[in-house]
Amino acid sequence: MIIEKLFRLTKKNEELKDGLIWGLIFGLIEGLIVGLIEGLIVGLIFGLIVGLIEGLIFGLWYFIDFFAFLGLASLISHYPNFIPLWILIIIGIALMEILFWLDTQKKPKKFSKFKFTALKKGEALLESVAILGYLNLVRLTINKISKFGWNTSLDWVGYVGIRIGCLVIAGFIIYIYIKLNSWKYKK
Repeated sequence: MIIEKLFRLTKKNEELKDGLIWGLIFGLIEGLIVGLIEGLIVGLIFGLIVGLIEGLIFGLWYFIDFFAFLGLASLISHYPNFIPLWILIIIGIALMEILFWLDTQKKPKKFSKFKFTALKKGEALLESVAILGYLNLVRLTINKISKFGWNTSLDWVGYVGIRIGCLVIAGFIIYIYIKLNSWKYKK
């Protein structure tokens, strides 16, 4: 019904027809531009906020899990036989207590004392396991380095070191040459 009325009006009035066509074209273009801009802005803001929150949650969780597991796996798979197990447990507990007492974070109001203490003790336990694991990995790395063939490595370091030294000397000579020639322009 409305279309028929518009059709009859456009037959009679050519300006109305042009106005409707140009209005439709500009309306579509403006709608597309505004929709794209709003969609990009809202999508960008929403994506940044959600991505940041999810990234922080995943990153912290992965960091805690991975490094605690790495320390535990290092201690289990390559246990240092020269240290008795009970001494390692006492060292771990002492390290956990030291890390717990060095933490200066205040208790939030939403946590009870027991929950907050349990949370901080758990964090200190994970950190102490990771530290002991890292120390074990350092011990294993030192063992691997001591068994490494150093003669070949030292030869290569010597060759590379001589070349780097020659490049440094050549660069220094060029620098002095340019510096001496730049005195010409101080007059």
